[in-house]
This record gives sequence, structure tokens and C-alpha cells, in this order.
Amino acid sequence: MTYDSNDSNIPTETLAETENYTIWSSEEPDGETTYHIELGPVTAHFFQEEWDEFLELIRDAIAQPIEDTGDEEAGAFDVELDWGALFFTQDEWNEFVRLIEQVEG
Repeated sequence: MTYDSNDSNIPTETLAETENYTIWSSEEPDGETTYHIELGPVTAHFFQEEWDEFLELIRDAIAQPIEDTGDEEAGAFDVELDWGALFFTQDEWNEFVRLIEQVEG
């Protein structure tokens, strides 16, 4: 996609989508690609280096063994980032993993 400086629209592309979450990228006017992840009412924005780091963090979290006790709170996941934390119940985490797998796929 190319950017026309006379056009106020920034080209975007949906990279992955689930029922509640979306990952999309945009090509900024300076040619840099940015990544955006919509998690319900929250959208996080990443430059390429930040996105790569985020994906690595999530890959590591996904690789950790999960003990399913059947208790929703016990199955909760908390991903700590520099700017805040993402909290997922077990069902939300499963959906989030499916979203990331689409990007990785």
C-alpha cells in the first residue's frame, strides 16, 4: 500500500480477528508500519520493535504450562507490560492465543 500525502486516510490491514479481539497494521506517512491490537475497549499501539518484543513476550507466556483447576480466577492470566497490565480469564486467554496464532500462522 502507498500513502498519498493529499489523502488523510492511512492504509490499514487486518492481520487477525476473533469474536472480541483484532490485530491490524497501518502504514504511517513516514513509511513505518505500526501494529494495533484491540482488546475489547482497549487498543494498544506498537512500533515495529515494540511489536516484535510484545510477540516474543506472548510466545513465552503461551509456552508456559497451564494448570486448569476449573476455577475462573485460578485460570486468570496477567501479562505485565511497561505501560500497564493485560488481565485475561481462561476463556479470554484462549481467545487471545487463537488471535496470536493467526498472526504467527
